[in-house]
Amino acid sequence: MIWIGQSSDVRIYLLTLGVLCLLAPATAQPRAGGQGLPPRAGQGEAPAAEGTSAIRGQIVAADTGSPIRRAQVRAASPDARASRVTITDAEGRFEIASLPAGRYTVTASKGGFVTLQYGQRRPGESGNQLDLGEDEVLDKVVLPLPRGSVIAGRIVDEYGDPVTNADVMALQYRYLAGARRLVPGTGSSRGRTDDQGSFRLFGLTPGEYTVSATLREGQGAANANLEADEPSGYAPTYYPGVPNISEAQHLTLGVGQEQTNISFGLLLTRLVRVSGRVVDSRGMPAARGAVMLLPADTLRTGMGGMNAGGTAVRGDGTFQFPGIAPGNYLLFVRPGGGGGRGGFGGALGDGEFARLPITVGMDDLRDVFVATAPGAVAQGTVTTDTGQPLPAQGRQVGITAVGADPSSPVGSTPARMADDGTFELRGLSERRLIRVNAPAGWYLKSVLLDGADVTDTPIDFMPGTTSSSLRVVLTETTTELSGTVIDGRGEPVLDAAVVVFAADEAAWTYQSRFIQAARPDQDGRYRMRNLPPHTDYRIVAVQGLEDGQAGDPDFLRSIARDAERLTLAEGEVKSVDVRVPE
Repeated sequence: MIWIGQSSDVRIYLLTLGVLCLLAPATAQPRAGGQGLPPRAGQGEAPAAEGTSAIRGQIVAADTGSPIRRAQVRAASPDARASRVTITDAEGRFEIASLPAGRYTVTASKGGFVTLQYGQRRPGESGNQLDLGEDEVLDKVVLPLPRGSVIAGRIVDEYGDPVTNADVMALQYRYLAGARRLVPGTGSSRGRTDDQGSFRLFGLTPGEYTVSATLREGQGAANANLEADEPSGYAPTYYPGVPNISEAQHLTLGVGQEQTNISFGLLLTRLVRVSGRVVDSRGMPAARGAVMLLPADTLRTGMGGMNAGGTAVRGDGTFQFPGIAPGNYLLFVRPGGGGGRGGFGGALGDGEFARLPITVGMDDLRDVFVATAPGAVAQGTVTTDTGQPLPAQGRQVGITAVGADPSSPVGSTPARMADDGTFELRGLSERRLIRVNAPAGWYLKSVLLDGADVTDTPIDFMPGTTSSSLRVVLTETTTELSGTVIDGRGEPVLDAAVVVFAADEAAWTYQSRFIQAARPDQDGRYRMRNLPPHTDYRIVAVQGLEDGQAGDPDFLRSIARDAERLTLAEGEVKSVDVRVPE
């Protein structure tokens, strides 16, 4: 077995050539329906594109080579609009059949093992894609899964007694929205303590972790003694028993390593009541609304709503959080229950909203007054650049307004689409980007607002306003960039990724279309589509690229010196081989 080190303390199995990661493309052959094969892929899933190709292989344990039974295997291809899932048989074998031609990512998972993509060699990076042609069978795809690492221990109170039903999480820094942020790790990284205060988190990838524990009861109160003269409860606590992430002790795990003595006590803190009143834009009580209280630093760290509390607005517009620890918070209000896809700002109706920063001290915070404002409305039409009719019913075009600020929890708002290509977005707030999911063979050319191109410019949606001049333009013409990743001898390299980015740092924004990264396929070839035309791109091959890292401006600056210049004209198809820097 060969080892490769991500650092001196983090090691992961390399998929050795010819033994553990063998890929032998075969000529077209009948799809097997023999004994012992798993059920046909895609059972129980939504109908997907059908084809005549297949991927076959075996999932094995990386340390012993023994087959892993009933592992889940998924093959997904964005360009072919296909996704299939199946389960391995008693010999760890799988077949995913009826696949259309395309480039596929194959992912395998099983409880207690690290979830991996085919060709993945390091934690946090993507694997290699498999280029599957028409009537082709890719056989002998072997994917070894390392055993997952384990963090286990006990959570106790200030007397050393076990704490039951505490939420425990193993957190890792990963690239999210253009920066490294603290997020839950992969595998079973969330758990709850039992009657002995014990917890066990398993299936973790090698790496560095921060462990947190939180105990909640009711609406934000954490095992609180709220009837006492000085109400108290437990604040979110980090190993080895500190209140702040910055003070936490990090745990480093190797492949299959177990750390089972991670025990610490929750911190007792004074809790206060936060109460107030919500009115809508007419000055009426915002009955049946919802209020969320989110620690301010979770937006910066990327921990989202993991430590958030929520409560309902009463009929008279009042609300109360009975047990809140001192600190800085953001209070969000969405009348009518709010909700929506992806965040508090994603409501589909005419919902109003409010966002208010508050500071909670050692005394009750009363009479918090919140006035909501109506969300903005945006209406528009989908057209084509040639003026020809839409390729399909307009409902097949997906239009979404996504938050332009990565630290904002507004989430995404999908449009209501009509068959004639008109659409409407409601309940919008803050700065948004318009993103489009076009039918197969079509691509986004531009988004226009009052005739101005805002494809890559955030739109400030002011409360209560209505705009009816959005126009989304689709085209059948797009750029395509492909080539081979090579080493100094001109040989194909599989263990690398190609990054293309605009030279102008002004284009290094969140959700930028001017940044793309791609892993090569089984022959070392990469492919990118739909990069906007531009006269000053940079292209470079890098090894060890983490998912999301290409969107980090600091990372782009660090690789710019090794990058080559690249231009792409509208509709240009270009082949560029990329050499891995020595």
